[in-house]
Amino acid sequence: MVAASHIPVSQVMTSYPGELLHTDTVGPARVASVSGKWYVLVVVDDFSRFSWVFFMEFKDEAFGFVWDLVLRLRNESHKAMRAIRSDNGGEFRNSRFKNFCCDLGLEHQFSSPYTPPQNGVVERKNRTLVEMARTMLDEHRSPRRFWAEAVNTACYIANHIFLRAFLGKTSYELQFGRQPSVKHLRAFSCRCFVLKKAGHLDKFESRCLDRIFLGYASSSRAFRVWILEAKQVVETCEVSFDETMPCTTLAFEILGDDEEGTPIFEDEEGAVDEPLHRLQLLPPLL
Repeated sequence: MVAASHIPVSQVMTSYPGELLHTDTVGPARVASVSGKWYVLVVVDDFSRFSWVFFMEFKDEAFGFVWDLVLRLRNESHKAMRAIRSDNGGEFRNSRFKNFCCDLGLEHQFSSPYTPPQNGVVERKNRTLVEMARTMLDEHRSPRRFWAEAVNTACYIANHIFLRAFLGKTSYELQFGRQPSVKHLRAFSCRCFVLKKAGHLDKFESRCLDRIFLGYASSSRAFRVWILEAKQVVETCEVSFDETMPCTTLAFEILGDDEEGTPIFEDEEGAVDEPLHRLQLLPPLL
């Protein structure tokens, strides 16, 4: 006996952005991100294929992110949201999600157990984002702890340049009604120079700081850069880029356990039991 086949979809099944959202989680990662996250929540709009990614320490944080996103989309659009589609994971099939969907009049659709093709839109998006992120990390031998920044950048790029099947427009254009600008896109983890704004600079003192480019800000027109000295990510718009050569700092030359070419997530090579210290109990399904 073999698994049932699934007929490919040959048309757009929804009529406008925000009508149906597909959701899924990816993880745990093999190493924690620089901000201590282990999981990714991916949300995809069915009509435009516009995507959002949210990073979590525990899976049960997914409800808060979906709640915020649904309310924001309802405020931005004059058309009603109809449904949310997910698998049967405990982070989705619980009393909080059930009550939330009932209060807003949303239908919560679930795929059949152990049938990922029924949630195929977001499953394919997961694979696309992970493979893009792994390629960007390998390009300049970036440490695996920057996987969250790479996934976030991959999602940003996909929204701006990938065309929606059957409609011939980018996800950004379908979602917001205007063509996206791509002139600001830069190579991930390239060298960049940030303007130094400290007061009382000597006349011959350098006016820039050597930094590493890690992506784009989600709520402002700024770039995300890595500060080596402080070991943190900051957002700034006053940046110059050198994309001709990778960063040559020790942070990128010495990878330690984050070896080049290794998978980002544990389930890329098969299912693995999740460590107990990363499990949290979810509320029971009513």
